[in-house]
Parts: sequence; C-alpha cells; structure tokens
Amino acid sequence: MILFIAEGRLGNQLFQYMFLKSIQKPNEKIIVAGFNDIIDTFEVSRIINIDKTNKWRRRIVKTVRLLLSILSQLRIISSIGVICQYNENYRFETPKYSKKNGLLYKITFVKTSYFQSELFFKKIHATDLSIKNNFLKDAKIILNPVIDKHKIFVHIRRGDYKHHKVFGKNTLLPLDYFHNQIKWFLKNKKDTWFIFLSDDSDFIEKEFSYLSNKLISKNTFQIDFALMTLSNSAILSPSSYSWWGSYLMIKRDVVFAPKYWLGFESKIDYHQGTLAKFMTKIEI
Repeated sequence: MILFIAEGRLGNQLFQYMFLKSIQKPNEKIIVAGFNDIIDTFEVSRIINIDKTNKWRRRIVKTVRLLLSILSQLRIISSIGVICQYNENYRFETPKYSKKNGLLYKITFVKTSYFQSELFFKKIHATDLSIKNNFLKDAKIILNPVIDKHKIFVHIRRGDYKHHKVFGKNTLLPLDYFHNQIKWFLKNKKDTWFIFLSDDSDFIEKEFSYLSNKLISKNTFQIDFALMTLSNSAILSPSSYSWWGSYLMIKRDVVFAPKYWLGFESKIDYHQGTLAKFMTKIEI
C-alpha cells in the first residue's frame, strides 16, 4: 500500500501521480489525499482519492501526515523521500529519491514532494492519462475554426509569480521572452495561431494587441489544459501546468521554455532536471 498527501494544483498533482504510478507494484493500492484536480480532469483508475478541501478533513489529513511521518521515522512503516540540495536558505529537489524499509514494509509513506522531472516516472503511464471527453469536446469546438492552423499555446503565469521568489530573485518572466518567441514562430512557421492562457487576460489583451491571429482563453483550467494538448507548439512559463500541457500534446512540434526553469534569474536549475528533453531552452 502506498500512502501520499498531495500538494499543489493540476500540474503538481500530475508529477506526483506519475511518480506514484511508476513505483506502484502489481495489485498494490495507492491512497492519496488531494488529487481532486486530476480526478476532475482525467479518467484515472486504481487510485483512491480523499477529498481534503473541507476544513475539517484538512485538519484530519494534517494529523495523519504527522502520524505517518513519525511512524516512518521510527521505521515502523517504509518511506520514500526525494533527495534535496540547498542553496543559501533555499531547498530544491534533485531528480533522485531514497527509500527506507520499515517493519511493516508493505506500507510505504511517500513524503510530499514535487517530483518535477522525467527521471521520476515511466513514460508508459502517460498513455493512461485520458482527458475527460466533455473537456476535449469543448476544446475541439473552440479550435474548429482554426483546425488547419499551426496552433501555438502561450502560457503566461503572472498572479502569484509577481511576488514569488526563488533564490531571492523574481520568477516573473520578462515579456521580451514571449515577444521574441512569438517573432520566431511568425518568421519560421506558416499559418500560425496563438492561444494565450493566463491568469491576467486583460493584461494579455493590451500587451499583445499587435497580434490579430490569436485567441485569449477565458475557459476553465480543464478546457485550457485540453487546448494545450491539442496545440502544435508552445511557449511555456515555468509552470508544471503548461509543462504537462506540452508533454501530453498529441502532435508536438516546437516547445520553448526558460533555461533553468524557475531559477532563470540565478542561472540555477530549480528544480533540478525539470526541463524535458524535447524543450528548446531559452536563456533569459
């Protein structure tokens, strides 16, 4: 039995899900608290999910996490944890993990981590990720007028990144990064169509007003995710949400991503090994 308490939204949950599926043994149960976004977006099986959105359930889950942590420290149950490194006061994950066997070795507590690297999972499990038909249907209707275009999704995450720091530096990408990659597509690809996905649509409308061949999505995160997978290329923000949107593309071409991911200002990978092999790294 594998026990795990999830953190984060859809992108984070997908990395966590893929790791759990990759270490799962035949007929082994996975019990998770907090995989709501995955359950809402995908058809998934062999996962028991406990909804922790209710405040009383969150308190119970917090207590259970503490209990599992103590049991694993005492080696009563087995545990798995990501190996981390430190830079000044910042802790970041490496693409490696360690396992400690407990007396009850068939019960494994996986400590909460992000697992943000291809090295953490077996790619075959990605084929089991099937977006629910209603979201795919809505996304296809939106894209039907541009079905023959080269569709590029542009994910611009602003909200929380305006204040979020990594290694003491900003994580909000400079706008030149997006403008430069857009220019590249306009020059190198025919019949382009840009699909903007952002938490600040009014800002996007003003900043990219020079583009007529665009759509600024104001749909749910599930439909937006489906739009990403139906695109051909991408310009990513350092976000696990758009990472997975590009990873699960049905017909993937060029994908641009900031070199060093969230550590682009410090020139240090954060987290280590996050960028996928198919991504073209752009120095900021």
